[in-house]
Amino acid sequence: MRQTFAILRWSAVAAGLSSPEHWLEWASAPFLPQGLEIDAALPDFPAMSRRRLALLGKMAVSVADQALAPLSDEERDLPVVWASRYGDAQRSLDLLREQAQADPLSPTSFALSVHNAIGAQHSIARRMTGNALCVAAAQATVEAGLIECLGLLAEGAPRVLLVCYDAPLPEDYAQFQDEAACAYAWAWLLGPAAADGAQRVMALQQLTVSAAPAPGAPAAGRLPHGLDVLHWALAPGQGGCSRDGRWRHAHV
Repeated sequence: MRQTFAILRWSAVAAGLSSPEHWLEWASAPFLPQGLEIDAALPDFPAMSRRRLALLGKMAVSVADQALAPLSDEERDLPVVWASRYGDAQRSLDLLREQAQADPLSPTSFALSVHNAIGAQHSIARRMTGNALCVAAAQATVEAGLIECLGLLAEGAPRVLLVCYDAPLPEDYAQFQDEAACAYAWAWLLGPAAADGAQRVMALQQLTVSAAPAPGAPAAGRLPHGLDVLHWALAPGQGGCSRDGRWRHAHV
């Protein structure tokens, strides 16, 4: 089965990479971003909500807002799919430690540790009442998010926002990290493929495990899968992104 879709706008952030120019240069020679010095400022985000977000949440909200920036307030009230393999694992670990020590658990900390907490904070702060979903599917998390988006588009949504984000696991969980680790977030504003066929679009389809990687793809394991997908979309000759964050075309 093969499903097509269009990427109308994109944004991404990681250590040392914030602007479209940075990311397009990175796509020509991808590397694993290192560190947590990440430009994820949210100057117009409500102060109370901003304080509740850890770095991972600020990154995810930052790219979501950038991808939605051109839309009117009415257009921004659209479905959002938040896709993260681990979510804010540090908050969950802190709660487990408190529980092991028989310390009282903070209801606020618990509410912020659940997997959909970042999406909830964003929808509340931005007064978005559209459908919001949060998915986690191990190394197939991006694909699971895309499937949800395609389902929403098939049900009639004119646009859907996909936000993918993750960070290295805390040290106590590091033994379970089975791919390269770094902090990153990216967002795609998705729409249906044009009916007239004039628009060049992307396709999601099932391939066999033995399928050969695309030419120029990063060596296996060099990037987390979420960044592998972003590299495929941004790489020269693949996605055709413009420097203002808009999508000119994409090869199927």
